[in-house]
Amino acid sequence: MDDVVRPASRSEVDIVARILSESFQDDPVNAWVFPGDEHRRSAHPVFFKAFTEAAFADGEVYLAHDHSAASLWFRSEGGESPEEFLDRFAALDAEDFARLVAVTELLGAHMSPEPHLHWQFCGVVPTSQRHGLGSAIARQHFRRIDAEGIPCAGEASNPDSARLWRRHGFVDAGEPFGLPGGPRFFPIWREPRG
Repeated sequence: MDDVVRPASRSEVDIVARILSESFQDDPVNAWVFPGDEHRRSAHPVFFKAFTEAAFADGEVYLAHDHSAASLWFRSEGGESPEEFLDRFAALDAEDFARLVAVTELLGAHMSPEPHLHWQFCGVVPTSQRHGLGSAIARQHFRRIDAEGIPCAGEASNPDSARLWRRHGFVDAGEPFGLPGGPRFFPIWREPRG
C-alpha cells in the first residue's frame, strides 16, 4: 500500500475537487469559512476547484489510483501573488470570500520564510478514512521529498490531524493560532530525512 497516489493531470481537476470537497465537509476550518452543512456542500466544489487549479499552476497535485484521496502541495517561493491567488476565488459569495481572505492572510503571516513545500490539503473520502490511506500517502510523498532534500510545512486543522502528522516526522512549529471566534491552526514542520 505504498504506491497509492500519482501526479494528477489537469483534466482531472473536477475529480480532485470532488474528493477534497467530500473529505473536508466536516473540517473545522472549512466549517468556519463556509458555515452550514448544505451551504458548504454547494460552495466546496467551487472552492476546491479553484485551489486545485492554483496547485496545478504553483505546486503539485496528487490523486489516488482508485480516486479515494487527493493532495495539494504548494512551493513557498515564486508563483502567484496573494492577489492573483485570491482572484481565483471570485465566484464565492462575498461573506465566504471575506472569511477566506482572513484565513489566507493569517496563514501568510505565520508561514516560514525558509523555502519548503507546503502541504495544503490531503483528503481521503469518508468511506476510505481510518484504513491507513493517509499514512500511506504520507510515506509515498516523504520518500520523494526526503530523497530531494526538501523540507515541508503545513497547518493541521485540529489536534487529531496534528497527532497524525507528528507520527510522520512533523514537529510542532509554534503555538496554535487562529482568528478571534474562528478556527485554530496547528503549525507543523518536517525536515527531510536522509
